[in-house]
Amino acid sequence: MRRGMNSGEMQKNNRMLVFRTLLENGSMTRTELASCIGLQKATITNIINEFLELGIVGIDGATAAGRRGENISLKIDGIYTMSIGISRKDYQIGIFALKGKQVKHIRYLFEKNEDIREVMVKLKRDITALFEQYGKKKIIGICLAVPGLFIRRNNDECGKFQVSEFEQLGQINIRKEIEEAAGIPVVMKHDAKLSAYAEWKNAAEAKEDENASLIAICSKGYGIGAGIIVNQKIVEGQVGIAGEIGHVGINYNGKNNGHGNTGTFEYCAGTESAVRYMLERLYEYPDSMLNEDSTYAEIVEAYKAKDPLAIWAIGKMAWMLGYGISGIVYTINPDCVILGRDYPETEDFLKKVREAVMNFVPEEVGEYLSIRYTELSEDSFLLGGYYYVLEKMIRENQILDKIREALS
Repeated sequence: MRRGMNSGEMQKNNRMLVFRTLLENGSMTRTELASCIGLQKATITNIINEFLELGIVGIDGATAAGRRGENISLKIDGIYTMSIGISRKDYQIGIFALKGKQVKHIRYLFEKNEDIREVMVKLKRDITALFEQYGKKKIIGICLAVPGLFIRRNNDECGKFQVSEFEQLGQINIRKEIEEAAGIPVVMKHDAKLSAYAEWKNAAEAKEDENASLIAICSKGYGIGAGIIVNQKIVEGQVGIAGEIGHVGINYNGKNNGHGNTGTFEYCAGTESAVRYMLERLYEYPDSMLNEDSTYAEIVEAYKAKDPLAIWAIGKMAWMLGYGISGIVYTINPDCVILGRDYPETEDFLKKVREAVMNFVPEEVGEYLSIRYTELSEDSFLLGGYYYVLEKMIRENQILDKIREALS
């Protein structure tokens, strides 16, 4: 028979509930906290007194304990988390204040044919420098965002990489390398799942309905990544590959993508597919501003300038993207699908995607589906790393101990 929580467990949970509520709401009175959380005012007062002794809260206005109108807020400046992301073409590092503001960002673009071991030397050097800059005890958590396929082993956060166009990643233990440089444990997560988590944390749809389901789709060149949020949680799957829609086949007769798979979603609708579509019909458009060396970014600019070839190439990518999304609708039936910034941020592109979706789903289904662009200004996988590692520390009742150590 399952037993209820003992008093010690209940006290820890209550502390975490107060901490989380102050973190999310900023400044509140004891009365507001009690009403929001559903705890007795005496319990709130005891917890706030503990936080005062720890030095992590401040009281605005008069300082005498127990005054009804006092505003209480967290005072956790100078304590940080680190988010690291590695992709096929770069690595990025973000330092986040514990209240969520990104205070530092580093990006390193890989040189042509640069070996992953050379990359790791530079990444570890940057990590070490950041710990020296912000204080070795002040960075209390690290989240590492990695591309997929990332296959988790034994239900932990170690795993095996099978990343298209980036086979080198599987040659090193990247998590171990970073932990050696940082000196603290590293949480590792698929980058698209972290992006989806950041989107959900900031989505208007989730604020209106906290159980709103959401899928975030992003493409950085060849691949497509997606993360799924259902019932406020990241959908993981048995070995962590839930949401790896880029590997789903949508065109059985498609050309081989060089990795033994034909017609995958990422091959047909990843942003680099627009380059391939442009090249297929380049010589049919002699007056186009595009040429055989044109990049995806140049195709997007030509698309915005109404170049007919670019319109055709981007339009085909939009159709394939919508076709793939329609399969997701039947599988997950999400409230919202959010597209990353690498896709052309135009109303025309979004319209084409939605029209493609509506070719395959009933109107009664499509009318309840929101498809929109991300509204986040920062890199969503880095922001998602901040949210994820912070939530993990709160959920496991570690956050106060880590803050206490940082302040010692």
